[in-house]
Amino acid sequence: MMHYERVASDLWQAEKTIKMALKAADDSETEKAALKESLELIQQASKKCQLAQKDSIQKIFTQGMNLQ
Repeated sequence: MMHYERVASDLWQAEKTIKMALKAADDSETEKAALKESLELIQQASKKCQLAQKDSIQKIFTQGMNLQ
């Protein structure tokens, strides 16, 4: 389970870094567009990570219930 937390933490850090880069006034429009696209991908990956973690927890819970 720890790997989900690690991935979520890394994705959060990446999102934070990209947002800081977007605030920089000296980036070209091409760079800003690439950063915005990257931010969207990071946010999608974060959502998928959350869903995968939720699914994993549900499977573990279900297996535990089946053992009783």
